[in-house]
Amino acid sequence: MDSIRLGAPIEAMCADPILMSPKNPKESRENSKAVGRPVVIVVQQMTLNERPRIRKLCELLREKGLSFEIWKFGDDHGSAPDDYVVKNLMNASWRNSNAVIRYLVWMLRVFVRAAQCRTEVRYFAVGFDSALPIACLLAPRASLLFDNIDNVSMSYAWPPVIKKLLIKLECWVAARAELHVNPSGRRWRWNDSNLRIVTNTPSWSAVREAQNIASAYSRAKNGRFTIYLNGWLSQTRGIATLLRAIEVLESQSIQVEVIVAGRPSCTDAEILLGREYVDYLGMLSNVDALAAYFRADLAYIFYDPALEINRLAESQKWTDCWATGTAFVSNSEIVTLKPFVEANACFTVPYSDADSLASLLRELAENRSALKERVHRLREMKFRYWDEAMSSIIDEWSAMKWRPHSGL
Repeated sequence: MDSIRLGAPIEAMCADPILMSPKNPKESRENSKAVGRPVVIVVQQMTLNERPRIRKLCELLREKGLSFEIWKFGDDHGSAPDDYVVKNLMNASWRNSNAVIRYLVWMLRVFVRAAQCRTEVRYFAVGFDSALPIACLLAPRASLLFDNIDNVSMSYAWPPVIKKLLIKLECWVAARAELHVNPSGRRWRWNDSNLRIVTNTPSWSAVREAQNIASAYSRAKNGRFTIYLNGWLSQTRGIATLLRAIEVLESQSIQVEVIVAGRPSCTDAEILLGREYVDYLGMLSNVDALAAYFRADLAYIFYDPALEINRLAESQKWTDCWATGTAFVSNSEIVTLKPFVEANACFTVPYSDADSLASLLRELAENRSALKERVHRLREMKFRYWDEAMSSIIDEWSAMKWRPHSGL
């Protein structure tokens, strides 16, 4: 099968993805240390644990010898190491504010902060809300990498007029950036010269560390079939379907265990966390979240297809499963799941079909051989670790000459 498109050619793979590289990617990067203008990572989040890519990026920049600081919102260091430079542009109370108002205030704060900079800076802007205010300010001494993680025009059910406006703004920001990074070519219809595709995969170092953590876990198990759910626990993650499916299993005297990690943000998530069969781990670091995969029989990765961005999901959880050897089930409406489906490397059921999910879980709990087959197929797929792929992007960006920008 064709591999998922990346920002650079994919190297040959070993059967075990954890041993995929013929040499340590970190060692390869040590040979190409880059020193340049400071990098400012701009991201609307409270902690580094909310977006694994931020911690991965920080580690990558540090390995390359690049100085950086993080602009975020919150009241503390946001789980960052003590020696990281972190600046909070908004306090934590804004999390409970109206989303539209919060985004507007965030963009204004970023605009003001960037306008105050008097030195040459490279901005690594995570998301449209962080990139737009910087794109408005770009001057000869500033450089922008637009990390377009969630195409905003696809992320909500916008009215047609608003959607068209957002598409135009996204294109304008992308054109202003030196480099525009996107996790999928399916999300960007234009073949721009500055577009780079970097698939959402775990970093090599994180997988190694997670494997070491998991090796220390107690191997004693209660024999229950174990499901793992992690990340943003919102109403668009299929939690209601999972709850109904487990109710069906319980009516058939089939017991399961559900490991949950992440921040609950909907009623269904709160209900799930109250169930006796749930082991709630709270908010975890990227490494600890990866290590938890080794405890599970099956990862549950659902996205509400009512949103366009979810039909075009590029979930790192899929490649987390690839890296950790964990089978997963996702909803069948996701277009970008096609490579996994064609490779027979996952299980699928419709998003709201709790009966089909219950039937699948019952079959897997009673006979786990199908899990091993899916894992085998999954490990045969070809991916590249995120830090390897992003390393080449950072090198390219660092080597770029400052280009003049016109005004608004």
